[in-house]
Amino acid sequence: MLSESVATIFTPYLTLNLSGFDNLKLVVAVLTAQGQECHALEAEVTFEGKIQTAYLVRWHKHFIYCGRTNSYGNTLNEVASLDDINPESIQVLQPPVLSMQQVEFMCMENAHFDHC
Repeated sequence: MLSESVATIFTPYLTLNLSGFDNLKLVVAVLTAQGQECHALEAEVTFEGKIQTAYLVRWHKHFIYCGRTNSYGNTLNEVASLDDINPESIQVLQPPVLSMQQVEFMCMENAHFDHC
């Protein structure tokens, strides 16, 4: 379940089913375009009852769940409790920061290939 502040920013993107890494790039790009500081992470997370390696974006006190590192169809979500993240597994990532135009192209490509 997304908090109101996260849902407000990402509403236009909530219907997308991107790979975990593409979601990570999308979240970082949107927050960066709004002048917000955020941190891209990879960590072991207990999500939907399973331990998985996933991409996360830390923004203020939110951990935005971008998807498993080995999956292709993920929607954005939020980690409900910090206890669900294994702190010893956290790795800080430096993904490329896309411009909003590049994000639009990425989303169009995804929509095109989803319907082929």
